[in-house]
Amino acid sequence: MTEQTMKIDPVRLAEAVAFAADKHSDQTRKRAEGDGRPRIPYISHLMAVSGMVIEDGGDTDEAIAGLLHDYIEDVDEDGADELEQRFGMRVRDIVIGCSGAKKEEIPDFRTRKQNYLDHLTATRDPATVRVSLADKVHNARSTVSDLEADGPSMWDRFNAGVEDQLWWYSSLSAAYTDHANDGRADEQRAAELRRLVDRMTEISRQ
Repeated sequence: MTEQTMKIDPVRLAEAVAFAADKHSDQTRKRAEGDGRPRIPYISHLMAVSGMVIEDGGDTDEAIAGLLHDYIEDVDEDGADELEQRFGMRVRDIVIGCSGAKKEEIPDFRTRKQNYLDHLTATRDPATVRVSLADKVHNARSTVSDLEADGPSMWDRFNAGVEDQLWWYSSLSAAYTDHANDGRADEQRAAELRRLVDRMTEISRQ
């Protein structure tokens, strides 16, 4: 067993997969309806994020946080104590660090997202940056895939318009690039996000 695989506890990780699959069981990814494509269970996103976290050197706590990064934001806003009891304080802290304000708390899109960007810029925890970056890369991959399939009209399924969305992704990319330069983010993963944002922008401007 290599040093990297020893960092991943399969029992704890399996428990977190089951927990995430159960708690997000009624959620699906955003995708245009009526186009013949199946709805995508939300657990696919969570597992993809966790996988990227492991690829980028994350340990078991970080991989679990990848699976649970949306739990407080999308399932139970008071669920931090439950996460700590089941998976430990470090997992709870990473998930809290990856959680943004709800629309009900800060209705304006740019104000709400700037709040997240300010927190992201200030954080000194590489684990939180690693999980957050994996989340945003997978979201960007999905967005580019849908843009390539459906064109700029894809943005109509989101509450915020194309200009706000491009500002958001560009701002995220800049923040993760700064973290990569400071050694708190994987350089290749940050570069992947930059490429995805460039492609996103190119298609959206057509």
